[in-house]
Amino acid sequence: MHHLHRCLLLTLLLLLPSCQQQKVEIAVGIDPTPAEGIIGRRRQQPLPARQADMAVIFVGGFSEQVLLHFRKAYEQMPTLPCKGKQLRAYYAWDSGTGNLLFHSTWKLQRDLNAFCRVNPGADIVLIGHSYGGSAIMDALRHLKEPHGRILVATIDPVSRRRKSQPRQRPDGVDYWVNTYCYPYRNLRDGVARLGGPWRHCDQADVNLNYPGTLRDADGDRYAHVYPEPMLLEPHPTTGKSVYTLLCEQLSS
Repeated sequence: MHHLHRCLLLTLLLLLPSCQQQKVEIAVGIDPTPAEGIIGRRRQQPLPARQADMAVIFVGGFSEQVLLHFRKAYEQMPTLPCKGKQLRAYYAWDSGTGNLLFHSTWKLQRDLNAFCRVNPGADIVLIGHSYGGSAIMDALRHLKEPHGRILVATIDPVSRRRKSQPRQRPDGVDYWVNTYCYPYRNLRDGVARLGGPWRHCDQADVNLNYPGTLRDADGDRYAHVYPEPMLLEPHPTTGKSVYTLLCEQLSS
């Protein structure tokens, strides 16, 4: 079955012209350095269990390993304020198992706990897009090790399993900013509609709506399938981006 999933992913890769190798400008200061190339960019970048003062973890959504919706944000987001060393990691919503039918975050849970055992006072920043939003909440509910501050950013999050109660704020979260796109104006956002978008989350500290009726800096309509603007661009009314809000919290 696992081999079948791999074959399906490779088939999709060959059928998608937008997935051809492209040069992406890597943000300066990312450690470990993101893998490049048509295959390398589809691999996870697990969080290493080595000494650091902060871990910044990106978790993509459904079919992330093929479509790379969140990869660009992971590669281009500038480093966050940190007095010491920060590590950056990148996962698919299913922890890279290639299983498109079941939600599993066991790899993320394992790596996050291992990192915290080495760095019990380190700050943790988790940024999840689509199903990745529910994935980071699920992983935090399994965090058993001591840690520093926990900051969470959900980028147009979507439910995968009702029983996981993804909209519930996990214990220990110090700050949660939630962004969403409503109403949708992109036909490719149909998967998000089927999954169950969270939209406004009452338990979040900040909610930012990037409506699909408006356009981003590149002239494209805000859309679920384009998460980078909802992370890095200033909100049309507040003038602050999710990145800016995270920087303010970490600098305080």
